[in-house]
Amino acid sequence: MKIQPRQFGKYLLLDRIGVGGMAEIWRGRQFGAAGFQKQLVIKKILQHLADNDEFVRMFIDEAKIAVSLQHANVVQIFDLGAVHKEYFIAMEYVLGKDLLNLLIRCTHLRIRVPHKLAVFIIAETLKGLEAAHHAVDSRGNPLHIVHRDVSPSNVLISYEGEVKIGDFGVAKASRREAATRSGTMKGKLGYMSPEQVTGKEIDHRADLFGAGIMFYEMLAMNRLFHGKTELETLMLVRDCDVDAAIDKLPDGIAPSLIEILRKALDRDRDKRFQSASEFLDALLD
Repeated sequence: MKIQPRQFGKYLLLDRIGVGGMAEIWRGRQFGAAGFQKQLVIKKILQHLADNDEFVRMFIDEAKIAVSLQHANVVQIFDLGAVHKEYFIAMEYVLGKDLLNLLIRCTHLRIRVPHKLAVFIIAETLKGLEAAHHAVDSRGNPLHIVHRDVSPSNVLISYEGEVKIGDFGVAKASRREAATRSGTMKGKLGYMSPEQVTGKEIDHRADLFGAGIMFYEMLAMNRLFHGKTELETLMLVRDCDVDAAIDKLPDGIAPSLIEILRKALDRDRDKRFQSASEFLDALLD
């Protein structure tokens, strides 16, 4: 049954394009003077979470930080608010597909992601991460932004060839809430870093590890950390024994890319790339 467009505050909700454990995702439109129209995405926080004061506080705090991010490789957040106690984020609409969709489609068609395209997608992702990791507030103080969920479903690829990271400002609250519900993080566990799964304090290098996993999966067309159960997946990430998987990559991949993967996926974060720019420079060298 087709959902009819309906008003939601100053936005018109056109159709629901997805629903997850945290939010409903709507394609919406904003109207202004002289016939102005803007298409965007509205994420409406599910009601049972809107009733959780701690979750709402974390959600608002994170989104306030993320709204300051202005970069071509980051999905921009335009608005944060509530309509009749329904909390929402209004963000940039990217006409295209996410990396997860691309990988699934390539798998079904039995084709590989070209190496140059894989490098391009990761390079553009790293540009967005670099901007976020070095973002400052109005007084020049570092914001210490960490995405926490750098994974294929959060990397959007537009039909015009743009690559943008989505869900800055949502991942922390989402991950904390999902951790209380069995099965809700199954698809995300394989993109966590060893320090995340062992309960250590994380920093920006966890995001770079996620980028390394995505790079491997585009080159291998296979999951890197994927156990039969959630616990098994967590143990695979914890152990981070990736040498055998990297050694089995298809022929034809430049040795320099292999070495980049080994460094990006080192279990010891002090031995990985220490910044997105360092990772990017290695890719483009």
